Order: sequence, then C-alpha cells, then structure tokens
Amino acid sequence: MSACVRYRCTFGHGGNLNTDVVLIAGPLVRASSWEPTAEKLRDSGWRVQVPDILAHHVSPPAWSAWSRSLVNQIAPANGLVLIGHSSASALAADLATKLPTKAVVIVDGDIPPIEGAAYPVRPALRAFIQNLARADGSLPVWSKWFDGDGHRASLVGIDILKSDRNAFARFESGLPKMNISWFDETVDLARWDHIPAGFIQASKLYDHATVEARGRGWPVINSEGTHLDPTLRPAETANAIAVIARTLGAIP
Repeated sequence: MSACVRYRCTFGHGGNLNTDVVLIAGPLVRASSWEPTAEKLRDSGWRVQVPDILAHHVSPPAWSAWSRSLVNQIAPANGLVLIGHSSASALAADLATKLPTKAVVIVDGDIPPIEGAAYPVRPALRAFIQNLARADGSLPVWSKWFDGDGHRASLVGIDILKSDRNAFARFESGLPKMNISWFDETVDLARWDHIPAGFIQASKLYDHATVEARGRGWPVINSEGTHLDPTLRPAETANAIAVIARTLGAIP
C-alpha cells in the first residue's frame, strides 16, 4: 500500500481524538527538534506528547535503558501513535509492545528488525563515526559529524539550520555528548509486527529504509525534504504523519 497519492491533503482537525501522538526524538538530538511539528498538530486539535529524556538525566542513558526512561515520561492514554525519528525508530518499536499502541510511524530512520537485537545505528554509520572518535572514545556532537561533507550536510538539513545562526546555536547547545561505546549496546525487541506501521522518508539518506518498508507492505510517504524535516518543515511533517496514521486506521 502506498499513501503517496494522498500526501497533498491537509492534516485537518484532530479534536476529540481518543489517541495521543507521541513524538520520539533520536537520542543524538533533543526532543525540541520535534516541537515545531508538535505545534502544528496541536494547533489542529491533536493531543501530542514530546518526551525529553535529556531534560531528566545529567548524562545520556545507555541505549539499552532509553525505552525504560521514555515509559516513565509518557502519560497514560487509551491509545498511542508512536512516531520515531531517526534512531528512535527502534525505540518506537520497543515501546509499541509495552504501551497501548495503535500504530508506529517511523520518520527517516532505519526499519527495526521484527524482533531481536536492534542497534542505535546501522553498521555503515557505526563505521563512519568510529573514525570521528577521539582517543578516549568521545565523539563530537552530532551536528559536527558532517563538517567538511557539504553533500551529507545538505541531506541532513544542517546547512539550512545554519542559515539562522541563533536557531542553530540553540539547537547545537542542547546536543548530547556521546562516547563511541554507547553505540555498541542493543535493545532487545519483542515481536512487534502485529502492530500497524508506516514510514515517512524525509531524505535521500533513507532510500534503503523505503525499500524495506515497502517490502513489509507498509504505507510509505516520501516528503522529499531533509533529515531534519521535523524541525525545518513542520507543516509537511505533520501532514505526512496524519496521512499515515489515517491510512493505518489509528485515527478517524
């Protein structure tokens, strides 16, 4: 199934929905990266939660403990639509078997395995960041991973964000400092393929994930933007979320 033909519709009014949308940020950025999209959804009457792990921890939790920390921050609801951006795709899949979930939507992230071990990033990216690690294993913040690679910075959207110095400074100041060893842990996923799921491809970086999602029969939207679409193109991202959620039957 493809939702692409329906993508140009507006996301409409979500008032009186008996469902909370939970926007989960990848661990390498702050939950504030989702706030522009959250505002668009709320303005249309949607109930939205944006849990911020890094606001409650002095240092980033271990990858294997991230989902447990999220559970403690998600308010009870009769039904949830879990939206995972980037590395949060595996977190959304993990939470889907722990919370009353109507649907999972992945935004520009790898498609998690149906069950079993899920790493924070795929092997190719793990190899890339190994080369960025200092002698003590510490890494530059995520926004600096793409220094000197204009093409990748463009696909990510860093170049657009940098065009507003103040906005970029606020974004970068909140990024966590990670160690290369953090990327070696796994989340052990219970089987979750019984839960309806869909995929939103925001950047060309995730062509491979679109292929995997379509292979699983998921509805897919390509918004033809950048990896930071939840921040940079909130109206388009909110619209895509609404289309996928309705296609999956998670909302009216």
